[in-house]
Amino acid sequence: MPSICLFNHKWPASARTSLRTRNTCGKCALRTLAMCVFGTLLFPRLDAQPTFAKIYNGTPPGGIDMIELPSGNLLVDLAEQRGFSIMDPEGNLLQSSHYWSDTLLPIVSIRQYSANEFYFVTGYYKDTCTFGGFGVVTRIYPAIGKMDSLGQVSDVHHYVLNEGCLNMVLELEITSDKNVITWGSLFALQVDSMGTPVWARHFDGQGAFQFIKQLPSGDLLAGISMVGAGATIARLDANGNILWCKSYIRPRGVVHDCLIESDSSFIITGATDSLATTNIFDPLPWNYHPKLFMMKLDGGGDVQWCKGYVSDPNLWYSHRSSRIVQALDGNYVVLANLGAVNYNVEYRPFLMKTDLNGDTLWTRATGANGYRYSTSDLLTYTDGGFLYTGVIAGNLPDQLSGAPYIFKTDSIGFLPCMSSWHPIVVSDLFPTDSSFTLTSVDGATVHPAFVRDTIFDPIAVYDACLVTGLTQNPYSKHRRPTVRPNPNTGRFTVEFNDPLQVDSFYSVFDATGRLLYQRPLPTGATVEDIDLGHFGSGAYLLRFTTPHEVWCERVVVQ
Repeated sequence: MPSICLFNHKWPASARTSLRTRNTCGKCALRTLAMCVFGTLLFPRLDAQPTFAKIYNGTPPGGIDMIELPSGNLLVDLAEQRGFSIMDPEGNLLQSSHYWSDTLLPIVSIRQYSANEFYFVTGYYKDTCTFGGFGVVTRIYPAIGKMDSLGQVSDVHHYVLNEGCLNMVLELEITSDKNVITWGSLFALQVDSMGTPVWARHFDGQGAFQFIKQLPSGDLLAGISMVGAGATIARLDANGNILWCKSYIRPRGVVHDCLIESDSSFIITGATDSLATTNIFDPLPWNYHPKLFMMKLDGGGDVQWCKGYVSDPNLWYSHRSSRIVQALDGNYVVLANLGAVNYNVEYRPFLMKTDLNGDTLWTRATGANGYRYSTSDLLTYTDGGFLYTGVIAGNLPDQLSGAPYIFKTDSIGFLPCMSSWHPIVVSDLFPTDSSFTLTSVDGATVHPAFVRDTIFDPIAVYDACLVTGLTQNPYSKHRRPTVRPNPNTGRFTVEFNDPLQVDSFYSVFDATGRLLYQRPLPTGATVEDIDLGHFGSGAYLLRFTTPHEVWCERVVVQ
């Protein structure tokens, strides 16, 4: 008999009112789309891809990047201290490789170079420098290394740029001619396959590169979050020279990620507002209302369309970058981080699928009460599902405090547990671009770095559904209703363990999140007969609402 996913959740009045259409400016009307995210079942999906939710007691790396190997296994930069792991498609560890160096930081990002070669980037710290108001600090250099799928590191180099004190890398890109590009706080560096610098640029101002992607033409597209200039996009030639540079959302907009289309247009994600402070104890300013945005630009940087997404009452946690990938059907999937209500701290992963115009097809949110989740990487898996990573914190055993997680959904965003519902409001945005000039100090030199293999205790793997379920109320589990039969031909019966109270009702949603109908439930009833036969075969979600709780049950009509 299938289990039921239970959520003790009251729908806030502010969220209900946010679903009403309202004007955002004198020029345009707001299009609203609120998708209720479904509670999923704690049993295998009958009509979808395998899913899992795993927590690991390894050291959280900088990015928790994922690469799907030809075997279907996953390479993840997850290890004790420094290194990476190979996992099967269910998130179980097959092997972990660890290395050690007293001058290298953990792996920040990893990409596949060839069938059995992978490049990774990290930070190398030695020497000292003076950094702003912090005084004398240990200097950080970008470092690039190469390894095989067995964890053997063949070489590592660090690079001394002609400018900058803390040049910590964020990610890397491998170009079509097998060069490696890495970037960080307003610097970008490209090296060839031997590790020799091709070009290096350290730009003036305050901010950081968020991505650099190669276009089909060989040019490069860079996203930069600039203090005062906001969300900035620049097009560079293959040698790192800026062809154009435009700012779109001033003064506090930020860019996060980019998806390059085959016609050299690109989809940009980011946030319309951000906060300089990272203090989690300071309440959010009353006028802080960031929108997640998706923006399509042509090759010259002209805006084709731009959509904004409002997530009240959980505002976007804009310190954590959103991610965008292409689904197997060509549409877009975005991973973002919802923040805690009223405070600048991460709270829940948020997954959204849109069509090619940025209009939502479905939205999902995830998480158990008493826990906070940051987000990191997003990957489309070959079976049509989606994997995403991050770090979980909260009411966990000591060995899992601040532990990395990997979740895999099916093709419509469902996990085996912990899914919740969260509304968003979608509107058209009309950003205007403003061109400006960046100047740089160029040049870098290459130097060796050294690592050695080491051995740590095996990384333990935990089922997130069970770990986060330890604090769930067992009384709620006892009260849950039962659906018989399931699957069915459209007619079935719901049995309640306790007589229903006043103001109870149920809602029926289809697989895209569209509300089909709602019906009140009679006070004192212990059973309810439901007929979905006229809606046709498929998967449906029933949401039972009482004055105190909400139960969600997935029903399959054959």
